[in-house]
Amino acid sequence: MSRGRWIGFIAAILLGLTAGLIYGWVVNPAPVSNTTLASMRGDYKADYVLMVAETYHTSGDLAQARADLDYILPDEPLIAVQSAVITAQQLAYPTNDMQMLAQLEMALKAGAQSAGGTP
Repeated sequence: MSRGRWIGFIAAILLGLTAGLIYGWVVNPAPVSNTTLASMRGDYKADYVLMVAETYHTSGDLAQARADLDYILPDEPLIAVQSAVITAQQLAYPTNDMQMLAQLEMALKAGAQSAGGTP
């Protein structure tokens, strides 16, 4: 291929790339939609709950873990964790991850029992 053809080829590629970017970002950009964490698929929710469990494992801050879980299932953090445990079992999460989820679940159960006054 001659030098002139290479220059034409590269110019066509750059022109196409530039036109595509302008069209996608300026002329017809994708609409922005506001969604909530509660609308995520189950496997993503399980990943989010796992991240909350990892943070709880590190910090020990149960109040913050509850607040973080409210984004997925408001006022029902224990149910959010239990659903995540079921999904994690189905997806064969590693043992360490399952242990962190179980630790968070037990802490939430203990907190609910102490708040409810039952032993």
